[in-house]
Formats: sequence, structure tokens, C-alpha cells
Amino acid sequence: MCTCTLGTVVSHNPSSSDGPGAFDFIQGDNSSQPQNPFWEIVKRFITPAPSEEQIACHYPKPILLNSGYNHKPYDWSPGTVDVQMLRVGQFVILVMPGELTTMAGRRMRAYVVIAGPANTYGHYVTTREEYSVQRYEGASTIFGPATLEAYINKYSELVPYLGDNATGIPTSNAAPPEQTSKAISLQTSVLVDNPPIFKHFGDVLADVESGIYHAGDTVAVRFVGANPRNNLRLEGTFLTVNRLINGEWVVVRTDSHPSTTYQWNRTSKALGTSTVNIRWTIEDGTPVGTYRITYYGDSKSLFGSISAFTGDSSSFSVG
Repeated sequence: MCTCTLGTVVSHNPSSSDGPGAFDFIQGDNSSQPQNPFWEIVKRFITPAPSEEQIACHYPKPILLNSGYNHKPYDWSPGTVDVQMLRVGQFVILVMPGELTTMAGRRMRAYVVIAGPANTYGHYVTTREEYSVQRYEGASTIFGPATLEAYINKYSELVPYLGDNATGIPTSNAAPPEQTSKAISLQTSVLVDNPPIFKHFGDVLADVESGIYHAGDTVAVRFVGANPRNNLRLEGTFLTVNRLINGEWVVVRTDSHPSTTYQWNRTSKALGTSTVNIRWTIEDGTPVGTYRITYYGDSKSLFGSISAFTGDSSSFSVG
């Protein structure tokens, strides 16, 4: 039993039963004989021709694009995918990169919860019977008819490592090659950020109101900002709501919380100026105390260097 080198196929392209696809592609095309000579000509200019071994492995799937052998400008399809199993007490989560059909999921029913797609996208996972019909899901099972069995085999190998007295770590293949640096973006890069005259990045343009805020009120503050694309702050935050506790500012909310909003506005493309509006809607049960809002940004100079900065609102009271 083995999986196949990836190939995008004819029946994948008409979409699903929810709606029609383009051109003359149809679901259920499980013949290796070409249905339209035009596509046989076109595909040779896009990807290499599949080998006889690859055609036999994917049978009865007709290969339209040999995506597994196309690596320009980067890999068209994942050649390696991550599989995981997590255990919390008697609760086991099977993390997989594919979309299981209902019947494929039932054949993995020994596991408590199946969570996916996760980590990467490995397209669909079907039973051999579903694969042979070559409707949308079967056609989108890009690793061939043995895909489900391959996943079951890999997860079965991980089960012993979930035991209470398990030792060691499971063997693993090499990690997938890094592709991010090869990614093509049609979005223009940030040219430059500038503060308004006599202002600095992080300066407060519209401060919090005086008085006491209560649950249901919204605190709003506007800062001199910079383009957030200079630093996406992954695993970080563009803002914090801080509470003064024993003389120290303690973070109580970040931009991941639904009570906060962050809005960046370009005020002048020519001058490179922008503002950031931060809002916090105070929830029920918020402790009485003194708070402030902090903005975290990164500006880009004319010469391309990125500089981090912060800005703080005035303190305000929640009663």
C-alpha cells in the first residue's frame, strides 16, 4: 500500500453538486481516456506529463495537471503533510490535514474526535469506493486511492505513544520544505510611513474622555499610526488594555479579545501619514480601577528600515 505523487484531476474542476464548474469538466469522470483533446494539449504546457507509474497509481483518476512534479515558482501541492494526535485524559483528538467524507470518518471511528483540516491542506480523504466513482471528493483525494489507509496506518503508529507509561518519540519524515520565502504577492509593499508635522509615531490625537466609564461604555483613542503590514505581530498584539495593580500596569486585554477593535486608516498616500483608532467596550464584571490603552506599531523609513514604537492613552477610571 502506498500513496501517489500528487496530480490535480479532471473531476476536481467542475466544483461539487452545489454548483457547476467552468468549461466542459464533469463529475464522475473515472476514465483514463481523454474526454477533450484540447485539455490534453494545454496541460502539457503547464505541468510535466505524468509517468505510467503515476497514472497507474491514481487509476481510475484521469490526471489533468501533474501538480506533484511542478515546483515553479514553488511547490504546487504539499508533498509532506503533518499528522498529530493529542490526548487529554480519556479524550483523544486526531488532528489531520485533510477533509474526511462521512464514510471515511466512520472508518476511523475508533478515535474520539477528528479535527481538520489543520497544519496544512491535504485536500479530501475518501474511501476506495468513493474514490473509484470520481465525483468531486474522490477526485480531490490527491494522494491516490490508498490515502485513507495511509492516514489510518500513520495514526495507528502514534497510538502507543499516548499511553500513560509511554517512552520515546515516534519516527518522523523530514519536515516539508520552506515555501514562504518563495511566495508571490500581488500586493504592493509599504513605501514609507511619516508622522504629521510636529508629531511623532504613537502620539495621541484624540484621547480618552474624562470622567468614569461603566460596563457597556466604549473607550476610544486615536494615535499617530503606521502601516500594520510592516509587522503583522503574529503571536503578538497591536494593542493592550492595561489595569493599574499595585503600582504596575498589567495587561488585561489584547487585540485577540472581541471587546477590542483596531482600525488603521491611511490619511495621505502622498505624505505617508496614517492614524490608528483603538476601541474597548467595557464588559460586565470588569473590575473597578484605573486603566489605559497602549498601541504597538512599526514604522517604515524612506530607506526601508523598520522601527518599533508604542503609544499610551491617558489613564481613565472604570467604576
